[in-house]
This record gives sequence, structure tokens and C-alpha cells, in this order.
Amino acid sequence: MQYSIKTSGNGAELTIKGRLTFTEAATFPKILAEMDKIGQSHWAIRLDDLTTIDSTGMSLFVHVYDGANAAGTKVVIHGAKGVVREALNRAAFQTLFEIR
Repeated sequence: MQYSIKTSGNGAELTIKGRLTFTEAATFPKILAEMDKIGQSHWAIRLDDLTTIDSTGMSLFVHVYDGANAAGTKVVIHGAKGVVREALNRAAFQTLFEIR
């Protein structure tokens, strides 16, 4: 997994590329802490180049939801396609996040 975080207005934009699996899970709390420091108004998560996600990767998005919901942060997921989009749809993540 490669990721980048940048400021987007009074929020943060996270771009994730490659794989989001059990192997990468240990990095995720650090990513969320970085995003939280940048802004809590809104988080945009770009998945245009995410190629693989497993059940652990999916559970990481539940942590995103829990943290964002507690802080009143709006989260929008952008660009998920292929097997990643299918996984998000099967898990009914559209009930947790706005997915574009």
C-alpha cells in the first residue's frame, strides 16, 4: 500500500494505492491520526488506484466510520472500481459513506 495525505480546505484527502490487506493494517492507525490532525470537517478518500482489498482492509473502513462519526466528520469515498467497488457494495458501505 502506498498512501498520501493532503489538506483539502478544512479537511483532509487520503489517496490509497495498491493493496489494502492484513499486511498493511498496522499502518492504518498512523494514517487516521495524520488525517485527524489535518482536519475534521470532511475527509475525502481516493481509491482510484486501490487494486485489492481483503476483509481486514474492509474492517479498517469501519474504523474510519467509527472515528469520523464520533468527531462529526463527513467521509466521501471516491473512485473505487472493479473488485474494490464490488467489495464495498457487497458490504453495503454506501450506508456508512457517500461513495462517488
